Amino acid sequence: MNYCPECGFKIVGKFNFCPNCGSKIESEFYSQDKSSEKSANLFICKNCGEENPRENSDCFSCGAPLTGQISKRQNKSKQEMKKNTNRNTSDVGFETDTNVNDKNKVLDNKKILIISSTIVLIFIIALVISGVFETGVVSEVSQVNNQSVDSNTGGVKLANMEEINQFENKIKENPDDLESTLHLAHLQQDAGLSEKAIINYKKYLTKFPENSDARVDMAICYYNLNDYNTAISEMETAVKYQPKHQIAYLNLGIVNLAAKNLEASKEWFRKTIELDPNSEAGKRAQELLHSH
Repeated sequence: MNYCPECGFKIVGKFNFCPNCGSKIESEFYSQDKSSEKSANLFICKNCGEENPRENSDCFSCGAPLTGQISKRQNKSKQEMKKNTNRNTSDVGFETDTNVNDKNKVLDNKKILIISSTIVLIFIIALVISGVFETGVVSEVSQVNNQSVDSNTGGVKLANMEEINQFENKIKENPDDLESTLHLAHLQQDAGLSEKAIINYKKYLTKFPENSDARVDMAICYYNLNDYNTAISEMETAVKYQPKHQIAYLNLGIVNLAAKNLEASKEWFRKTIELDPNSEAGKRAQELLHSH
């Protein structure tokens, strides 16, 4: 396809003269028309889509003015630029949204961390205020038989009541039966009847004051009643009668710890360990000494 250089008429086939205006058509025009440079400078009519040489001011197909038209190359370049611009804008928008989302995520994580830390801190403060972390309270002391007694028995153990009643009747028949009196005191202590047990321990100790085991058991009853001073006094008396009474040493450490006499408590635990570090009482004293 070629165009007349004079009138721009589209010429189909080879002619020596333009069928429209009669102008002579040079053969060079054909070769020039085939070049990429020539085809790149053609105008495309917006009205009918026909290709026109750059020299045309009006479309030779529909007659529409070609002013402001762009060539094929320019049109293609402009479309590519538009696509690239749209792509870049889309990418930038995506990156921007992504950055904003990431930023929001970081902020949300920080908020969650701050809130969690605050809750944990408040919980710890509440525990400290409530006394959970206080080191001066121990809930159990050891009896002569190396077993532990809960300081908060919560009531009488009814399982022992039948045997307790039997010994009470036996002592009524024979008030001087001190062995039965001591056994009754032990039963009452185990049942959580600390006040009644103390009465019978005292009755027995009046006759046998040197019995350190019975005196330590009576001191435990005072401890269960939260009478720490009397409990300490009775245990110290037991140690005077029996200087190597390891259970008494351990219990003195525990009762002093409960009474918040920390230095005295540490000293009694050390003495317990010195007597025998490998015994149950010695190991228990080491644990309490290290933990408090």
